[in-house]
Amino acid sequence: DHPIAQGIGPEPFAVPSWLYKMQPLTRDATPLMWGRVGDREPIEPIAWTRRLASGARIFYTSLGHPDDFELPPFQRLLSNAIHWAAAAPGR
Repeated sequence: DHPIAQGIGPEPFAVPSWLYKMQPLTRDATPLMWGRVGDREPIEPIAWTRRLASGARIFYTSLGHPDDFELPPFQRLLSNAIHWAAAAPGR
């Protein structure tokens, strides 16, 4: 339901990126997307947000292989994240 995830769809999509081990996230992080290599476990967070007390918005993704930028779901993720992060605090 997060604005950054809008228009990406519920279906998994494959990327050529490597999967980085990112757990554990800080308690105030909100994971948005999870990834894994094939059917192997564990899954790892690949995109998340944080909001600071100052109202600042933070978005992070471990994706970013040059070929990821050719994928429409990744393009949508980045576009949504830019708009979300640039929104006025409290919105």
